[in-house]
Amino acid sequence: MPRNVKPRRFKLEFYDDQGVRHSITIDGQITREKVGKLLDLVEVMAGTPRATASVLGISPRKFDRLASTIISELKQQEFSASDAKKAFETSFSEKIPLSTVSTYLVRLVERGVLDRTETGRNVSYRVKSEEPRSLLSLRP
Repeated sequence: MPRNVKPRRFKLEFYDDQGVRHSITIDGQITREKVGKLLDLVEVMAGTPRATASVLGISPRKFDRLASTIISELKQQEFSASDAKKAFETSFSEKIPLSTVSTYLVRLVERGVLDRTETGRNVSYRVKSEEPRSLLSLRP
């Protein structure tokens, strides 16, 4: 960084719909894109609009990104944990253990995002037809 340019700091504090205070700070170069992404995340965490797959997809958390992948790519079909794993790894070029995917799918069922069907030893999932829940309700 050039000597004559002072580091900049952007601090964002907000309360979610459960009264929990969150604080996010950017130290260094601040761009409209960074601030825009933070504001999108704040909107979702504060419980204002419904979470969208694109907002979930920018999260650093694998749980959120798996939910994003399922909502955007597997919404119109039945799928298995292996299908969700493959879709995640294709979307994010990142490995995720099948056991982690299975755990997250159970959590998404518990939160009302997915329906689960067992046929013998086979388990399949389907995205519920209603709007996906807010990001806050998806938190593990």
